[in-house]
Formats: sequence, C-alpha cells, structure tokens
Amino acid sequence: MRFPMVTASYTCVQEYVTVFTPQSTEPTRDIVTADSADRDQMLMNWPERVWIYSPIRPLFQRREIGKWLKIAKPAKLERVLEIGCGLGRGAALLARKMGFRNVVAFDLEEILIRRARRILPSGLAETVTFFVGDAQDLPFPDAGFDAVVNFGIIHHVLDWRGCIAEISRVLEPGGFFYFEEIYPPLYANFLLKRMLRHPTEDRFYGPDFLTALQSNGLQLQPGVCTDSRFGIVGAARKI
Repeated sequence: MRFPMVTASYTCVQEYVTVFTPQSTEPTRDIVTADSADRDQMLMNWPERVWIYSPIRPLFQRREIGKWLKIAKPAKLERVLEIGCGLGRGAALLARKMGFRNVVAFDLEEILIRRARRILPSGLAETVTFFVGDAQDLPFPDAGFDAVVNFGIIHHVLDWRGCIAEISRVLEPGGFFYFEEIYPPLYANFLLKRMLRHPTEDRFYGPDFLTALQSNGLQLQPGVCTDSRFGIVGAARKI
C-alpha cells in the first residue's frame, strides 16, 4: 500500500500541512509547524546546504545504513519514517538498501521537499512519499511504523526530547529507531559555531541522548559505540 501524496499551504508565519496516515487515505489532522522564529533556528544555513547538496553525503548515508544493518536488521519492512529528509536521497536508500516497501519522509523546508519530489527516481514513485512537517509534532497515530530513521537531524530540533518521545510514540513495539547524531564538540566548537546555524540552548551530549532514548522505551542495541565525544551511529528497539 502506498502512502498518498500530501500537500502544503501557508499562512504568513505558520505552515499548515494536511497529512495522511499509513492506514488510511483520509487526512488525520492539519499540523502547524514551528512558528517563524523557532523555525529559523532549526533551518540549515548555506555551509550545511553545501553538505546536503554534495554527492558525498549519500556515500556517508550508505555507510551509516551498513552500520545499522550490522547492529540490528529490521524485523519488518513495510513502513519506515525518515525525519528531516532534505533532498530525499536517504529516503531512496532506505528503499533500495534496507528494503522498506513504503518510505514516508519529511522536512521542515518546502523548497527541499519540492526538489526531493522532482529528483526522486521514477522507479521509486510508488514507494517513497514526501511531505512538509515538523519532527516535534508527528501527525501519525501511535505505533504506525516499523522503523524511524534519523540521518543527523535531532541536534537541529529545539525540543529534541519531545522529538524523541514522538519517534517512540509512532514506532510499533519491536520496531527500530536508526540514528546518526552529532554532539556540540563537533558542530559547536570554536570554528564551526561561527559557520553553522544551530539552536544553542539545552543541547545534548552522549549521556543526555542515551538517557532520552531509555526514558522513552527505546532500548539501545548491542554493538553501538557510545564512547565518542563527537557523535553516535546506532539503533534502539522499542520495547
């Protein structure tokens, strides 16, 4: 079953998105993404856009997928949600390299979603669906996905704890949260904090991130390295 395409419309400072559930062709509700001030804090600036537009980025995503599959292969391959999909290259890899039959991917920026739809390979048109949305408020019912994927987006989210809680909510029991995430010593060091735009308050380090996973019923899987000061690649299972 394919996820129907969704559409977006705008007010002057807020974005309303009609979103469909995996189980139904009827919209669940309209969601309101972050207001303009909060939204600006979470959007990438031009140096980061150079990275996500780079052909090198999908090579890193392939490597991360390889690590995820070594740690924990998904038990079910029907439905996966990607948060902060950018140009959608990661979403295509989730279908092609991980084997998911229905990929739902979203980003806060409409311009990226429009481009993702344009460049999506035609062979994946019935597999991958894109929409504009906010990781702090996922417009899906509980336990709707077999897996949720994060290619380094949560450190951009203002309410990152709420984001992790939402990820856990939409995961079905036994489903996996696959993540690649970075910590302030990497993106907010003396040099990069002057180049890159990120929220600055209530940022997480390794122990904070791992505690949030545990608090939301996401059990870290064996084989995940947690020693790095700079980031983590791993998988957690919804218990």
